[in-house]
Amino acid sequence: MAHFVAHELHMRPSEILDNWCVPELLVAYGEYVNQIAQRNYSDWERTYIKNNQGTPAPPAQYVVRFISPEEIRDMTDE
Repeated sequence: MAHFVAHELHMRPSEILDNWCVPELLVAYGEYVNQIAQRNYSDWERTYIKNNQGTPAPPAQYVVRFISPEEIRDMTDE
């Protein structure tokens, strides 16, 4: 994760590991991989859905799911 985030931010991974806390790294990683997943999904949608071509399985729209406190409460109530 640190290597991926460091690559995206043009930093050294050791700088992230030395100065960031775990939640910061997790959120940054989630944001960057979700942006890539969304781009992949948009490309798939533009290529196959809008051109009415044979449709392979869609790529994931997100990799890391961020859950709000309300969603957590709903999940624990069930």
